[in-house]
Amino acid sequence: MKILLKGFGSIGKRHASNLLALGYTDLVIITSKSTLGDGLDHLLKYRSVQEAADNHTGFTHGFICSPTAFHMSDLKAFLKVGIPNIYIEKPVSHTLDFCIDLGHEIQQSNTRVQVGFDLHFDPGLMKAKEIIESGEIGKILSANAFVGQYLPDWRPYEDHRKGMSASIEKGGGVMLDLVHEFDYLRWIMGLPAKICAIYQSNPLLEIETEDVSDILIQFSNGATASLHLDYHQRDLIRNCVFTGEKGTLIWDLAKKSISLTREDRSTSIFDFSEFERNDRYVQIVKSFIEKPNDLRLTSFNEALVSLRMVLDSKKSSDTSSVIEFKKI
Repeated sequence: MKILLKGFGSIGKRHASNLLALGYTDLVIITSKSTLGDGLDHLLKYRSVQEAADNHTGFTHGFICSPTAFHMSDLKAFLKVGIPNIYIEKPVSHTLDFCIDLGHEIQQSNTRVQVGFDLHFDPGLMKAKEIIESGEIGKILSANAFVGQYLPDWRPYEDHRKGMSASIEKGGGVMLDLVHEFDYLRWIMGLPAKICAIYQSNPLLEIETEDVSDILIQFSNGATASLHLDYHQRDLIRNCVFTGEKGTLIWDLAKKSISLTREDRSTSIFDFSEFERNDRYVQIVKSFIEKPNDLRLTSFNEALVSLRMVLDSKKSSDTSSVIEFKKI
């Protein structure tokens, strides 16, 4: 097992630490940083994928943890050197440019590409999906998702005005940053049919990207969803209410719980407070390497759906129109 990891910001460092803890020690880093820190300076590092490939052979797995805007160019570089298993941090990209062509190249080269939607490994969301699919609350009529967190608190070690979230060019903005919500609604409720949205770009945070967005989605099965995203909540709020014909389920990621109310008014509370956030990052990496058929993993094409949902939401707001979701 030989692993190449590109990008050494917070998520790249997290994956590197988790890989080492799992025993995957044959790890090479691509970064422009002079030092890695956190006890990781013993790892070999290079400045480009090609330089690493010129000095090492037999990479079996690759991790793309660079800023969103570089994902497709990095994917192209990984494909060029023949890495057979590639993990891309979410979102898959910030634009559809090159995605379709690279998708064909992935298929032709028989390369396995997965995208890092780690919420699929959150025990609360997994339980919510299990309950919904069991039919316990009946046919899902609607979902109401809400997520908000104060951007300056996300990465307190950096100036939020200079980070990826603040930059259009780097692929920032609340919709791409919080693409998890688009993805898990797709994962649980299926493909969208129509999308409309309104987003705001306020001056308070001194960033150039959108900081508030409200989206309405109609799915192919007729169910609807509302989705609120913002960079302003001082205390993290992240939950979703699923309303079915026979009951209601509330998944709360921030409170690590599920509340289930059935049609007879009986209730159940599921507590996941012992689960740590890093656990889901460990589990998704472990599944990517050891369990390639794990249905919780997200394929390249599935990740393109959530990206297109974001892009359609932006188009809807920019044109004041309802966008029909089209197959590509």
